[in-house]
Amino acid sequence: MIVVRGVFQAKYGMGDQLVQLLKEAQAFWPMGRNARVLTDLSGPFFTVVSEGEYDSFSAWEAAAQDIFGHADFGAWFERMQPLVESGRREFYTLVE
Repeated sequence: MIVVRGVFQAKYGMGDQLVQLLKEAQAFWPMGRNARVLTDLSGPFFTVVSEGEYDSFSAWEAAAQDIFGHADFGAWFERMQPLVESGRREFYTLVE
């Protein structure tokens, strides 16, 4: 099992808008099991994390292809771009 995190640095004051956009995405696209959105309590201000669990890296790859290939993804991404300074993706092995 893996945990995949999209870590975004929102532009100053735009964190709440980014949270709403990521929650909207969860309603439409497969974001993995236990999908959730996290916000910072420490560290750089306006950090927003989208996190989900997948059975394997290949399961995440298949879900990512579905999301990025979705007809509405481009329009959603255009709404996201003005809110974000930078981002990265992190992969973790879930140890149980």
